[in-house]
Amino acid sequence: MSILSELPQRLRRVTSGGAYVPQIDGLRFLSVMPILFFHSGLRAGRMMPDPVAGEATITAWFPFAGFAVTLFFFISGYIIAYPFLAGRPPKLSHFYRRRLLRLEPPYFVVMIGCFVILSLYTPVSAPNFTFTEAPLWQSLAASLTYSHGLIFGQSPRLNPPAWTLEREVQFYLLAPFLIMAYLSIKNRALRLWFGGCALLALIVLGETLRHQLPFEHPLRHTLFGESYGFILGVLVCDYSVAVRPFEQPPRRRYDVLLVVGYIGMMLTGTAELRNIQFGYSEPTLAIATGSLNALARASCIFLVFLGAARGPVGRVLLASPWVALIGGACYSIYLLHLPLMHAMAAVLERQFQPDSLIVATALCWAILVPACIAVGLVFYALIERPCMRPNWPSELAMAARRVLAGVRRLGRRQATTPNAADAQPVALAVTERLHERVN
Repeated sequence: MSILSELPQRLRRVTSGGAYVPQIDGLRFLSVMPILFFHSGLRAGRMMPDPVAGEATITAWFPFAGFAVTLFFFISGYIIAYPFLAGRPPKLSHFYRRRLLRLEPPYFVVMIGCFVILSLYTPVSAPNFTFTEAPLWQSLAASLTYSHGLIFGQSPRLNPPAWTLEREVQFYLLAPFLIMAYLSIKNRALRLWFGGCALLALIVLGETLRHQLPFEHPLRHTLFGESYGFILGVLVCDYSVAVRPFEQPPRRRYDVLLVVGYIGMMLTGTAELRNIQFGYSEPTLAIATGSLNALARASCIFLVFLGAARGPVGRVLLASPWVALIGGACYSIYLLHLPLMHAMAAVLERQFQPDSLIVATALCWAILVPACIAVGLVFYALIERPCMRPNWPSELAMAARRVLAGVRRLGRRQATTPNAADAQPVALAVTERLHERVN
């Protein structure tokens, strides 16, 4: 087998429970890829700020990547809820320690790296970087504590996509208590009904905050602003524990659900983008249409999940080695992609100087997306994946002790070994003795 064919198996995600469902990483692949294409398309738009009318019309219908973020949140809710709903709830100390050791090292490395680079270099065409005159270290401190949106009312200045990680951490802090409260309803049908009502309420609440409060308001940067994806993941996990769809025989109709669901998700992204661009003068209408769009998105995500679990093609496709590997490395790819894209897009613009938005978009898609995947996979292999091992701190400490012990042994060996100057008289004396014996 070639190295490329062996690589996905060698770098497979390390799971805390030991069980591995590759289709879940396939869903992560379906989440991260639209984000890469969307953000690389934005870089192309900044290369061509005044496109011709036809091109502007085409690109205006590209889907907003918010649907992919909601899918990310859904997967997080599903994964976090699974041990609780399967009757194997972890200890709270283990739950929080696991997340801390698993997620913090890659995040800290990337955010501190962005801080160092941006302290030396001021980016151009980066509106999120110039919203405040506050010292950059304050943005770093806020980002490292996952409170940038709460403090500054904006996405993280050092790495804007990290706003989603702030929502993730808020959910992690509350998830054990929310799920245990959910499980206090013993009847599964009743709690699914109750959870569905909570899902609808959160959708309407999020849309209300979006259309009634300015973006800078702290509530816009909390789970009140967007959390229905997490709750949807919990509900679908409860359904999955009962039905076990990944163990059911495949059926072709579920492949149809996968395709229809994913196209539907993208259409909700287009509808969301049109709503952002043009909006509605009547807030009630904006809230209603936004809520219906979010509800349609939630329904489409459920269809995609069913297709991944039971579609004969979807089940195999989303479990294919490279799809699962890229999906498994989505955290690293997501952390790195925007800083990399911004730097590379500046180089592309100088080198190619595209005269068409379509050409610029194709160029960015063809170069930026594969480059971000490649760099993200390297970062995943070197930084993130080692941190997936539960005992990596003790393993690292043991390795450090071994290195130090080896250095000490080498030092003692060099101290007891005579150097060349000391050895020369000894060698001459031995040679003279040999000559005397021979003669």
